[in-house]
Amino acid sequence: MVKDHTKNIRLSIANKAAEIIMEEGITDYQYAKKKAVRYLDLDTVDLLPSNDEIDKALLDYRLIFKAELDIELVKTIKTEALRIMKFFESFNPYFVTQLSEGLLPKYPIIQINLFSDNMKEVEYILLNNNIPFETKDFNISEKRTKKQSLKKIPLILIERGNVPVELKIFEPHDQKRNKKNLMDMRGLDLKQLSNFDPNSLLSNS
Repeated sequence: MVKDHTKNIRLSIANKAAEIIMEEGITDYQYAKKKAVRYLDLDTVDLLPSNDEIDKALLDYRLIFKAELDIELVKTIKTEALRIMKFFESFNPYFVTQLSEGLLPKYPIIQINLFSDNMKEVEYILLNNNIPFETKDFNISEKRTKKQSLKKIPLILIERGNVPVELKIFEPHDQKRNKKNLMDMRGLDLKQLSNFDPNSLLSNS
C-alpha cells in the first residue's frame, strides 16, 4: 500500500512537471519538479521522480493532449541553432534539446553549451559578427562530494529573430563528466543537428 502511494505521488509530480516544462518552456528538470511539488501542495521533496520518469511523462503529455508539432518552427530552430553553432565550432557546441524526440515547448529557447576557459573569445566572435547580446551568470547544482553545491557559469542571451538563444559557457573539463551529472544533458552536437531531418517527426506527430 505504501509502495503504491509512493509510486502515485512520483507519477503525479512527473506529470505536473512535464506540463510545466511544455507549457512554460522551463528546461531545468529539477526546478520543474520542485515547482510541481509546490503546485500540488505536497510537503515532501524526498519522492521526486527521476529525469527518466519526467521524459516518459513528457512523451505521455504529447500523446494525451495531441500537441501538434510546428514543423516550420522546428526547421527555423534548426537553422538558427546551426548558424550559431558554426560560429563556435572550435568550442565544441552542444545543442541542448529534445527536438529529435518530438518535444517542443510552447515557448522554445535555443540552448547551446560551449566549452571554453576564455569568455572573451566567445564575446569577440559575437561582436565580430555584429550579434547583439547580454551577459549574466547562471547557477547550476552539482554534486562533487556528498554535499550539494552551486556552480556559477557565464550565460549569454541573444534575443534577435523568432527564437531567443542562450549560450552557457562551461569549462573544457566539464565535457568529461559522466552521464549521471546534470551537465551532460541530452541533445545534439553539430554533426547530429546537421543530419537531423525535421520532416522525420511528421510520422510521429
